[in-house]
Amino acid sequence: MDMAYSCWRHPHKSASCSNRLLGTVKFKMHCMKKIFRWPLVITLLVLLTQACKKDYYVDGGKADPHYNGTIYDYLSEKKLYFDTIKQIVDLAGLKDMMTSDTITFFAPTDEMIRVCMNDLNGDRYATMKDSVKISDIGAEVWRKFLGMYILKGKRTAGTFPRVSPDNINAFPGINYIMLDGYILNIGLDYTSYNGVEGVGPRILMVTDVTFDPTNFRNNPRVKVVSSDIQPKNGVVHALSINHSFGFRRGEFTRIASDYLK
Repeated sequence: MDMAYSCWRHPHKSASCSNRLLGTVKFKMHCMKKIFRWPLVITLLVLLTQACKKDYYVDGGKADPHYNGTIYDYLSEKKLYFDTIKQIVDLAGLKDMMTSDTITFFAPTDEMIRVCMNDLNGDRYATMKDSVKISDIGAEVWRKFLGMYILKGKRTAGTFPRVSPDNINAFPGINYIMLDGYILNIGLDYTSYNGVEGVGPRILMVTDVTFDPTNFRNNPRVKVVSSDIQPKNGVVHALSINHSFGFRRGEFTRIASDYLK
């Protein structure tokens, strides 16, 4: 017999019936919670399993890395990060290269340019000189600095060797000659996970080894925060915004100031 019907037919039992009815409702709700909880648990287990796979890179989460356009088109479209970089590409006379040549571009962001221009104008203010804009700086200066970040050929993250600043003799990366002859060490840093060395995310690392050739750890370096963006004519690896443009803070101010004399 239905419990609600029994309570209605026998009012003198209403208190005990109400308690029994309430208990039944709570039991059903408890069962429902268990039913709905299991799919959530299963989903979390699947996600954790995927996240703990050994061979993965820090890449910003793009499902499809391919971009239907050139590297120059990509910079033009992503104005939030590369609007000023695109202007500097134009000023440096590198638009054709970014459009037609097959290259790998370790892309600085607009924030890096803002910082180095602030440093330059702060130095000029201290010496009673007028502030300058990016268009006041010569093409040769911009090309010198942008050229540090351009590698000829198409190189995705997985094609670079392992590098370990803590064990450079075993995992030295490789020194690459960038555009116009600048030398940078590039490699994948196999990070640790849960205290286990080398099983965490693989982070693409770019190091200016010319600063201190005798001690790798002393050299300025930058991490790639989004790798393997693949326009039609190459690859873009976006750099961390904490990077100093030109690797050595103050170097841009020195060279740009010499040009502006």
